Amino acid sequence: MQLERFLEEVEASFDGDPQVSDPSDPAFAELTRTVNGYTSANELAVLNAAARALPEDECYLEVGSYKGRSICGAVRSVPDRTFYVLENYLEFGMQGQEARAELEHNLATHAAHADVRLIEGNCFSLLRRPGLLDRPVGVYFYDGEHTATSHYLALGIIEPWLADEAVVLVDDATYPMVTDAHDAYIARHPQWRVERRWDARTNDDPRWANGLHALSFRRDAATARGSEEPWDVRWRRLGYRTVLGPGQKAAWTAIHRFPGLVPLAKRLYPSKEASSIEASDRS
Repeated sequence: MQLERFLEEVEASFDGDPQVSDPSDPAFAELTRTVNGYTSANELAVLNAAARALPEDECYLEVGSYKGRSICGAVRSVPDRTFYVLENYLEFGMQGQEARAELEHNLATHAAHADVRLIEGNCFSLLRRPGLLDRPVGVYFYDGEHTATSHYLALGIIEPWLADEAVVLVDDATYPMVTDAHDAYIARHPQWRVERRWDARTNDDPRWANGLHALSFRRDAATARGSEEPWDVRWRRLGYRTVLGPGQKAAWTAIHRFPGLVPLAKRLYPSKEASSIEASDRS
C-alpha cells in the first residue's frame, strides 16, 4: 500500500480541507441516513479512499463493524478488492443477534458487488491463527474495544499481517485513552508514524464523530516476517487474555442484566456500545 497514493485519494475525496469540508460524493452522507451506525460521512470517505488505493494483492481488514455502515462505505465503487470484517458482538449482548442480521442485510444491499468476508470472534484471538487471511493487510481499520490496552494491542497484534507498507486507521481517536495508546506504541516502535489527525471538536462531531487518525507502518529488519513478538505486546496480550478480556465480558453481561448501570459505564468507559444499549432500552 503506497501511503502517498492513499493521501492523494483522500484529498480528491473532499471539496477542501477534510477537517472542515464535506465529502464531494453525497453518497457517504446518504449511507449515514440509511445504515445504522456511528461512522460519519467524512470517515466513510476516508475509508473508501483507502480501499481505492489498495493494491490487488493486499486486503482491507476491519475490526468492529457493528451493523456495517463503515464497511459499506469502504467498498463503495470498489468491486475488485478483498475485504475482511472481524466482529464478535460481545459488547452488544443479545442485541448482537439483531445487529448481525442487520449487518448481513446491509452487506446484501450496499456491498453485494464486493468480496466481503465476515469472521466472527475476538480479534485478539483470531489474529493469532495462522492462515486466517489469504494476503497481506494493506489497510487496517480498527474500531474495536476502547481501552488503552486494547488499542495498544490493536497495533501490536496486526504487525505480522501488515504489508511492508500499510495504512492503519484508528477510530474514536480523539478519546485521550486511544491517542495515548497509539502514541505510546509509536514511541517504542519507530516503524510507525501518525500521518493525519482528523480530530472531533465535540463528542459525536457531525464531521468526524469521535475522531479518526491515519497511521502508517513501514516494515524493517526489526519487524521482518517471522520475528518474535515484542515483549511490550506479549505481556499486554497475556494480561488481556487472563484479566482484561474476561473482566470486560463479565462487565457487559452485568450491564445487559442491569441497564441502570449504563450511565456509570458511559462515564468510566466512553463508548458507542454503551450508548447503543441505552438507546435500545429507551426504544
